[in-house]
Amino acid sequence: MNKVYIILVNYNNFTDTIECLESIFKSSYVNFQIFVVDNSPNDFSINTLLNWITGNNDTNIKTNFNDLVFPLEQKPIDHLVVNENEFSTSGKLYENKIIIIQAKNNGFAAANNIALRYILDQGDDSSLIWILNNDTVIEKDTLYNLTAFYKDNANKKVIVGVKLKCYFKPDTLQAVAGKYNTWLGKHSHVGDGEKDYGQYDNYKFTKNDYLVGASIFLPILFIKKTGLMCEDYFLYFEELDWIKNGSRHGFEMALAPNAIVYHKEGSSIVTGIEKKDNSIAAYYSIVSRVRFIKKWYPYRLITVMPGVFIALIKRLLKGKISLVIKTSITIGKILLS
Repeated sequence: MNKVYIILVNYNNFTDTIECLESIFKSSYVNFQIFVVDNSPNDFSINTLLNWITGNNDTNIKTNFNDLVFPLEQKPIDHLVVNENEFSTSGKLYENKIIIIQAKNNGFAAANNIALRYILDQGDDSSLIWILNNDTVIEKDTLYNLTAFYKDNANKKVIVGVKLKCYFKPDTLQAVAGKYNTWLGKHSHVGDGEKDYGQYDNYKFTKNDYLVGASIFLPILFIKKTGLMCEDYFLYFEELDWIKNGSRHGFEMALAPNAIVYHKEGSSIVTGIEKKDNSIAAYYSIVSRVRFIKKWYPYRLITVMPGVFIALIKRLLKGKISLVIKTSITIGKILLS
């Protein structure tokens, strides 16, 4: 039974993380270890997660999926809390079921890379990795179905996606894949808003498709050949860059149609006061778009940049002057680099 390393990134949003973890512990596939990389600016998330893990309080979990979350896992759960520096430099083998890593917030890619470096060092050739958003709930057989699908395709160099469904409309698809228009620098989700009738169960990925970053399942071979996520992207486009790099090393994408993940979409990115001010998300969505196109399709900047300018003008008209100035300066540096 292949060991699966599951990586969650938590930024303040501990309520979603706890709900996600409870659903993972209901999995029919049990050979897994979880890394929770906490990028939060203070210890509140860590302390709340610890209270949940140790059973020191009655955590009030609100969920739309009682059958996937309850009954709650028996506490305490075998765990360890460690800071990023010690985790990255100790060279130790950590066997606890959950490892919580206190990390500096250097972005989504950097957070995942903390765990990926450890897996490269301590995992073996049969190891599998699941990068999963913390604002998700999984079905009981999702992890089993992912590993089974991978084993059926183990002769191929493949990374595997799931059926993402809307958390608040569980009979509705959110995505089975993403499509990226390199001429316009825009993306869309395949199946978004559709009822699931099995119409995408045999979906074939094209060269402009990608696995939506909320769930990416891959073998350790992928990072051995392709390397870690590019940390130039603080937020957004890191999965497109990674998958694009993987395709250069012969990796293909595939959909495991019976692997279901319910996703809230967006709550893993902005929490608390940032829900009222989405300027952080807006900044990185534009900057990362330009960075990605400049890196992989520089000759298409001429068709992408007009859309970028329109996006900046719209924000300027909404009075987001400081955001427009900051974004414009960063874009200028990217284009000149």
